[in-house]
Amino acid sequence: MKRRTLVLAFLLMSLIVTGRVRGQTGFFLGIQAGYSAQKPSLKNIEFSTDTSYLYGLRAGFKFLMLGIEVNYFQAAHNLDPKEMLALNWSEKQLDYSYLGLNLKYFFPVLVIHPYVTVGYGNYKAAFDVSAEDRKRGFNAGLGVELHLGGKVSLLAEGKYHRATLDIEGEELKLGDFTLSGGLNIYF
Repeated sequence: MKRRTLVLAFLLMSLIVTGRVRGQTGFFLGIQAGYSAQKPSLKNIEFSTDTSYLYGLRAGFKFLMLGIEVNYFQAAHNLDPKEMLALNWSEKQLDYSYLGLNLKYFFPVLVIHPYVTVGYGNYKAAFDVSAEDRKRGFNAGLGVELHLGGKVSLLAEGKYHRATLDIEGEELKLGDFTLSGGLNIYF
């Protein structure tokens, strides 16, 4: 009984502390930009890691310690196979994008809000119009949001994305780590 009371008191205090933070609850729109470090792999073909810029948008709703957002980003990577036998894969640009839903859990700290996030959505990879595929996949990450008053916040986020796509009859596995920063405006 005593343990249950302590847990309930802790949860209640967390909600009270979190609820007093200005700008924490509401709808938001935001932009993001950063880096995408991709490690593609095919059966028997090894590629060098490629880092590229990414850009995107986000929109969502945040209530107390929970958040849900729709997230879109796009990046373009150059494929560089390590083996000479994979010449048909060399010097190709891989356009890579994600559109999905992310859930966030914010830790109750006053101005700085660290969070964990998991997401599920559609990943798309394309070399040109004729060689593209879309599949669903998961991602997970960590981030921090810094509120600047009641309507604006800055954020930084790192995520790992994993998707397997069929490109030109081959199973292309994409392991992608993204590191981005952004700006959210609350309404």
